[in-house]
Amino acid sequence: MLEPGEQVETTSLVNLSEVSFKKNIAMGLAAAVLSGGTMTVAAAPQPMYLATTGERLFLFQANQVFAKPDRHVATFHIKDVKRSEVKRGLVKHSFVLFDESLGSALRIFFPRFAKSELDVVAGQITVATV
Repeated sequence: MLEPGEQVETTSLVNLSEVSFKKNIAMGLAAAVLSGGTMTVAAAPQPMYLATTGERLFLFQANQVFAKPDRHVATFHIKDVKRSEVKRGLVKHSFVLFDESLGSALRIFFPRFAKSELDVVAGQITVATV
């Protein structure tokens, strides 16, 4: 997967989608009502591992049982992507990754404890100009 001489510079556990608090409460209430109060549910985003080298960014599905990467999901060449400004929140930080070669965008969420990894990854990717 890595090219000769290419080394992983940083890794982090990230989320690619956000489950809103309101949607989570609504699903929990609906399940409780439909089951007569015997069951409730909560949605959670799919955790991913992000790894970067000097040239590429990799995303892997996280195996939650064994706390390791499971399967390769995507690879982006850093020279082909741009990012939005970092949005810093109380619980998580995020930015939108724009792949200019595919014309697609992906919001990446970093947990608060991964601030140093966020700074390294964000520093590698050029900020998009509006």
